[in-house]
Formats: sequence, C-alpha cells, structure tokens
Amino acid sequence: MARIEKFVVGNRDVKPPQSAVDGYVQKVVAEDGTVYLYLYNYAAGGPKPGDSPTQSLHFDYTTAKAFKAILDEAFGPL
Repeated sequence: MARIEKFVVGNRDVKPPQSAVDGYVQKVVAEDGTVYLYLYNYAAGGPKPGDSPTQSLHFDYTTAKAFKAILDEAFGPL
C-alpha cells in the first residue's frame, strides 16, 4: 500500500476497463491524528480467505482535495 503524494497527468494509451470489481474504502487515523482514506480492491470475484488486496492507495486531506478537483474537471462538479 502506498500514500498518494501528488498527481501527475499521464499520457499513456489507455483502454476502457474490461472488468469490474468492488472498491473497498475505510477511514484510517494515524497515531499523530492524520486522517487517511484507504481505497483498495481485490481481483474479480472478491476476496478469498487470506487474500491481500490487489491494489491499495491512501489519500490524505491534501491529495483527496486534489483528486476531487481532478474528478470535478473530468465529470463536472460533484
């Protein structure tokens, strides 16, 4: 798992998704009181006992605000 530090505009040739998975989210509070939003998913079919997430990210306040601006630009005000 990693904390998003900043967003960089990509330029890869990306195709639309070919599958769908459930996205799990939960609030995490660090010992120093910093709040993170933890976003993670498992492979298609969902988690099996003992599975670790396939992908995971942590957003703090600053990166969550930056991501919201990116979402607003892509989809209109949310």
